[in-house]
Amino acid sequence: MKFSQIALGLLATFADVAFATPVATQTATLGYATLNGGTKGGVGGSTTTVSSLAALKTAVADDTARIVYVSGAITGNEAVKVGSNKSILGITGASLTGVGLRILEKKNVIIRNLKISKVLADAGDAIAVQGTTVSNIWIDGNDLSSDRDHDKDYYDGLLDITHGVRYVSVTYNKFHDHWKGSLVGHSDSNGSEDTVITVTYAYNYWTNLNSRLPSFRFGTGHIFNSYFENSNDGIQTRQGAQLLIENNVFSNVGKPIFEDGGFAVVRNNEGATPNTAPTGTLTSVPYAYTTLALSSVKSYVVANAGVH
Repeated sequence: MKFSQIALGLLATFADVAFATPVATQTATLGYATLNGGTKGGVGGSTTTVSSLAALKTAVADDTARIVYVSGAITGNEAVKVGSNKSILGITGASLTGVGLRILEKKNVIIRNLKISKVLADAGDAIAVQGTTVSNIWIDGNDLSSDRDHDKDYYDGLLDITHGVRYVSVTYNKFHDHWKGSLVGHSDSNGSEDTVITVTYAYNYWTNLNSRLPSFRFGTGHIFNSYFENSNDGIQTRQGAQLLIENNVFSNVGKPIFEDGGFAVVRNNEGATPNTAPTGTLTSVPYAYTTLALSSVKSYVVANAGVH
């Protein structure tokens, strides 16, 4: 994978590494996933390469530290349950079709450089992160999609983060060609769990989506250095959520920023009107980060988000 997590200023620098053959993985260096002791996935554990659904399920099932490389195309119709202390890394060209990944009441997981598509609703989301004990998750450099040829409920979400998950970073992903992009917070009545949610979205490319870019309930979110285009709804802040939205570019997005009982501090964005969100209180976050020049956001994100 060409690691596109290029740090600026205070951030550490990733080397460009081709994922044609297995290489050592790295730990999260941006956003909420760097807190609470950091997110290192399977670093320090054994390494294995899988090329079938059965082998993938076996390799990620337990909580033992392990780096799991995915090779080739894997197909199916189910969600694979991922244990704690795992790095799931796609070798160039790796894909999951109809197969989602589910992190349920687990922690310290990294998912990188995978193309995941066409996961049917009866199997679940492309990636689902759920549970009050879940923390330290890094979703980086993936390509998540389906199509918009079916009813909106034919597929479910591309990335859903619910039930009190904390310390999540979602970076350098491409979300595209889908109805429901990314949901944060389970339901309008689940504030008792979801108020503690903390998620960073950075350097993501959102294109040809209907809604949820993301849709954020109750928790705390930082959304920056991302490019949004050709979509109906943009970022929605709901049910008391507090968002810091900065340094993003919106192009042909019907409702770039809007609310349903949530709040947002919105600064230095392009194309972010109309913005109906009342001003919130989240003016800073507890980690270092650097914003791109706004004029560079589109070109940089389009070139670097997704698999490589």
